[in-house]
Amino acid sequence: MKRLTLYVCLAVVICALTVAGYEGYQWVKRTNDNMAALSRQVDEASQLAQKEAAAVNAASARANEAAAKAEMAANARSEAEQQKQLADQQKQQAQMSQAQAEVAAQQATQQANAARNELTALRKQREQELDHMQEALNRVVKTRRTPTGMVMVLTDATFKFDFDKADLKPKSREILSRIAGILLASKGYGLSVFGYTDDVGSAEYNKQLSVRRADAVRDYLVEAGIESSTINASGYGKTNPLVKGTTEAARAQNRRVEIALTDSEIHYAGETPGATP
Repeated sequence: MKRLTLYVCLAVVICALTVAGYEGYQWVKRTNDNMAALSRQVDEASQLAQKEAAAVNAASARANEAAAKAEMAANARSEAEQQKQLADQQKQQAQMSQAQAEVAAQQATQQANAARNELTALRKQREQELDHMQEALNRVVKTRRTPTGMVMVLTDATFKFDFDKADLKPKSREILSRIAGILLASKGYGLSVFGYTDDVGSAEYNKQLSVRRADAVRDYLVEAGIESSTINASGYGKTNPLVKGTTEAARAQNRRVEIALTDSEIHYAGETPGATP
């Protein structure tokens, strides 16, 4: 009986152990299955995290690229604005320069008109002075007008030199004194004395004789009070005769002294003061 009880107890223990071992096996199995599932979840979560990290990196790269492009665009816009401001400044400066040039042109035109009006008035005044002077001189010696003034012609008939001489006779001195008195009353004129001879004799001889006679007239006018710096003298011998021919009448007209008066205050285009008339 005791042995049976023992066997029964052993059987019960064995059964209990068997049941416990089976349950332990089942728990271990469930635990392993759970661990495997958890491991898969961890792997999936890790892969998902990697994908999300890659997506984040890609998004970050795109954001950085967009930021760089935005910065470049901002810089370009800023440069464009600076260029526009510079262009506006240059335009304003060009407009100011144009306005200044227009003002300067107007002023230059006004000054030119004023100078032209002043010259016209001065010419008119000088013409009137020349008219009065010519009227007075015509009472003393034959005078003709020129584009730049007038010429007094002292012919052999009234202003005579002895043969081969350059000495002034009393009558010639009187004529020159009267001429000087008229000229001294006016200012702003230059004088040129030109001597001429007839065709008798060589060209060189007549050239020297005409120079001596022109110098004699010039020296007398200086003694009469006319400023020496305003008078020059030249001799042209038998060139430029007043009349052609070899008669005594023609030669008498060609033997002469001419005094050219030129306005030294007004420049006449195309005319040279002191030129041979």
